[in-house]
Amino acid sequence: MYAVIANVIIDNQLRTGAKVFILYCHGMAESPKVYGMAKGGKRIEKYISYKKLKKFRSQWIPEHIRHRVRWSYEDRASADRSAKALELMWTNVRVYDTSGKLIKDGVSASKVDEIAMSMNFVDRRYVFDENED
Repeated sequence: MYAVIANVIIDNQLRTGAKVFILYCHGMAESPKVYGMAKGGKRIEKYISYKKLKKFRSQWIPEHIRHRVRWSYEDRASADRSAKALELMWTNVRVYDTSGKLIKDGVSASKVDEIAMSMNFVDRRYVFDENED
């Protein structure tokens, strides 16, 4: 089983740069629930905005956390497709810290829906028919 993971850009509870597993998104398109290393050294679950994450990719889920991950994929290609979609949507969104200082420049979070609507993935496969002469 595979899941989508990412690294933290900035957060009050999670370590900067920490790898987090995206567990699921509970009805809020901008804030998935993740599992990762807290600043105090414990592993925690929390909701975080997608714009505070970077480097979306797929990874094999270790046995000890499989029960936590609801967004899991049987094959890596499906997980890669989801990770790529998140990467394309959220990489160029601007991020501010708690004091209002710009951390990462980009488009506003409201533009993400427009970006998502314009994305199309094309699966190119060639099938040869042996019966055809």
